[in-house]
Amino acid sequence: MTELERMLIEHACQKLQMLYAVHADRSEVEAFTQLFAPDGSVEVPEAPAFVGHEAIRASMQALADQGVTMRHVMTNPVVHAIDADRAAGSCYLTVYNSAAEPDAAGVRPVAPPATVGEYADTFRRTPDGWRFQSRVLTRVFRPRPAP
Repeated sequence: MTELERMLIEHACQKLQMLYAVHADRSEVEAFTQLFAPDGSVEVPEAPAFVGHEAIRASMQALADQGVTMRHVMTNPVVHAIDADRAAGSCYLTVYNSAAEPDAAGVRPVAPPATVGEYADTFRRTPDGWRFQSRVLTRVFRPRPAP
């Protein structure tokens, strides 16, 4: 693999990391689903893994149906090309969300982040381009439950 090929792979995978946040925040269920290989998976604490497009789509639709406004802040993306068809990486995550009614300007009140953590990612080249093979969230911080 040439240096240019390695850089292109790493850029494509970092773009997936950022599009994950954008599509989740905009409730773009189908675009979010298509970021994954057909047999790809997402794992978050307190839930069984979502494996395959059908499960990923259903989980995102359930979130969209709740009407919660979310903002995923993804930082520190690192991707390493393993070979021409596989890569691995990680990035940090901070999530803000609100189900409160927006004010007259359409702005919702802000609360502390709902989650701060890190994603461990694997990627693979598919006939449709680079996709997540797996994405596993490890939480580092989250608010304490109310007493």
